Amino acid sequence: MRPVIGITLNYTTTDTLGVNEGIGAKTQDWQLIASDYIRAVERAGGAPVILPITDSVDTIWELVKGLDGIVFTGGADIDPALYGEEPIFGLGTIDTLRDGFEFELLNRVIRETSIPVLGICRGFQLINIAFGGTLYQDMKTQRPEGMNHSLGIFPKYYPAHILKVKEGSWMHGIFDGEIGTNSLHHQAVKDLGKGLIPTLHAKDGLVEGFELEGERFLAAVQWHPEMMIQTDAKYLRFFEGFIEICKKS
Repeated sequence: MRPVIGITLNYTTTDTLGVNEGIGAKTQDWQLIASDYIRAVERAGGAPVILPITDSVDTIWELVKGLDGIVFTGGADIDPALYGEEPIFGLGTIDTLRDGFEFELLNRVIRETSIPVLGICRGFQLINIAFGGTLYQDMKTQRPEGMNHSLGIFPKYYPAHILKVKEGSWMHGIFDGEIGTNSLHHQAVKDLGKGLIPTLHAKDGLVEGFELEGERFLAAVQWHPEMMIQTDAKYLRFFEGFIEICKKS
């Protein structure tokens, strides 16, 4: 039986999505996810299940407790109030509804279950905040000496720069010593959360992957391996490795 993997959703109040595509009406809000996440989980051997943003986490909690794994996905910027900061110039769109829901969901998953957790992009940042870390709200403003990491000029699958992988880490078993990565973010981890071990670094020193110390499985990356599985099998191994962990949980 395939392990059941929950996948979180984006939220938007932009009604043009439905109006322009002929699938909705004006003033509708939407929850949606890129198919890349679903394909990655399915092709790695999992059964993907969408986790909607509801009025209360309690509404879906029985479903969540029955999951074999959960993926916190990418999306909009995270409210800096969640890590004790005021907004600065360069901060992007904030989805406070998604922020509040996912922050509570993640914290309950960590406190009340042993479900393996995988974070991608925004999910990477959300997990860092949940463990007491902080973010660069906008790297161009706050880290101008670093590399350009907002490289949407390339195709989604293109390895725009190289990451070094920490020897002995779970990710080292997947990627060996280094891995090419796409790069689609303007926010990033500034101070790493308590108990999180950095396992991927860009050449400018930026942390782009971490794992949780101890027995509980939690790993996250700043980039998007799910976008790269169709061009190189080693990116699918990232999800296959996660699914293997979920089978044992």
